Amino acid sequence: MFYRMITEARDRWFASPDCTAGPVIEYIIQKGQLRGPQVEAIKTYLFLKTGCENRSLAALFCCGAFNNLNLEELPLPSDVRKYMESDPAAAALYEYASLENDSGEQVSPALKEQLSRAPEQVNCRQFFRDAFYGVTYTEYLFSLPMGSGKTWLMAAFIYLELYFACNEPDNPAFAHNFIIFAPSGLKSSVVPSLKTIQKFDSAWVLPEPAAGEIKRKIIFEVLDQSRTGRKSNKTRNPNVQKIASHQPLSDLFGLVAVTNAEKVILDRIQEKKGQMSILDDDMDERDRQANELRNLIGKLPALSVFIDEVHHAVKEEIKLRAVINRWAENCTLNSVVGFSGTPYLEKAEKIPAGKDLSVASSEITNVVYYYPLAQAVGNFLKRPAVRISDSPDSEVIIEEGVREFFNIYKDTVYENGLTAKLGIYCGSIEKCEELVYPLVLRILEDYDIPADAVLKFHKGNRKYPRGTDSQMNFDTLDQTDSRIRVVLLVQIGKEGWDCRSLT
Repeated sequence: MFYRMITEARDRWFASPDCTAGPVIEYIIQKGQLRGPQVEAIKTYLFLKTGCENRSLAALFCCGAFNNLNLEELPLPSDVRKYMESDPAAAALYEYASLENDSGEQVSPALKEQLSRAPEQVNCRQFFRDAFYGVTYTEYLFSLPMGSGKTWLMAAFIYLELYFACNEPDNPAFAHNFIIFAPSGLKSSVVPSLKTIQKFDSAWVLPEPAAGEIKRKIIFEVLDQSRTGRKSNKTRNPNVQKIASHQPLSDLFGLVAVTNAEKVILDRIQEKKGQMSILDDDMDERDRQANELRNLIGKLPALSVFIDEVHHAVKEEIKLRAVINRWAENCTLNSVVGFSGTPYLEKAEKIPAGKDLSVASSEITNVVYYYPLAQAVGNFLKRPAVRISDSPDSEVIIEEGVREFFNIYKDTVYENGLTAKLGIYCGSIEKCEELVYPLVLRILEDYDIPADAVLKFHKGNRKYPRGTDSQMNFDTLDQTDSRIRVVLLVQIGKEGWDCRSLT
């Protein structure tokens, strides 16, 4: 709900003569390459970066940066009004408590009542520090549903940030380097998607020649290699070598590194008596390698950390927070920016607001922009046709689906020259290999479609190894020479899979 106050303040800033980002937004709208929600998210990003100087949410709420109420118009006692005029944090908390959800329910009538009578009894600044997890660094979360283009949005943020940083190299509000974390367990689908940042057309958000100049400054590294120990009894970390190759780090500008957070950064962090240990002491070789990479990333100047699909990192949140806190101690951390389609907590968390008072929130509180799935469906997301089978037998369901697909889309070729494709999720590699694949092949014979039109895409196991060309075929599904019509997936494609020709 905090994002509602931020959005209202943002719109007021863009309408004011103080706004410095108006021409950028006008250019992006004129180019017409980004969707409305992406543009709105960029407006919020530029407002926080330029209008609010990239300060933390707790600091901004405490100083009244997002206050929208006219205190003179509120039915408050004169002494309370005077108190809120002198304490913008109290006015901010009063406005937050007064917000209404979609059902017309106030965030906290009890807190609003308390502030209306005796605001001095509420530690408003402490409330905001607690609400935003007690961090002193800048941390924002952008919530857009799957399919809305979060990867392009990341790219837009990076190009715009580097553009402003080039214009004002000594302004601490702007990042100079970026590390993008993919969530655990989704590396095989998310990291390749994030690689598409390289393909982003910078002219969508910046005019030439600035767009080309920023593009040339970017150094893209994917930190996805396993540790190796070639001709040595010691383990080497090639991901460390990739970062170290850009020495001197103090002058580094434009690095965009992508990695799997839990696999590469967090796997050697341990918990001891409820505290997270980054293993500075008594480290073995693997500990040293993991620590070396963390320490090296922490030295990158003006670093912004992007966390994709942040809701998947809940179990590792404490570990990730421990690493980021350590980086923040180096005074090199510029900001943490998260992206999620589902910014909800498993259960509501209570934010204390004084004696016998608290506010329950079921959302991740540092959401600064929110675009719900319900608005996206029917706007730019496809409205899916749902078929219900009368049979509980998965073979019958699959056969019905495959036959219906080829009866309708066998000869379908889209305007971009891509053939229509069908995706089938399989629960396990064994089910894919032993049930689904043979069944699909038998059906395809009836339609005179060759066996190589089916792609089995999984990581493989001892019994069923990964196909030699499966990765290449998966990566080229959206090329006109792809022969694939049916894609069989095992634990892949649930997040971040961008296949435009998937019907």
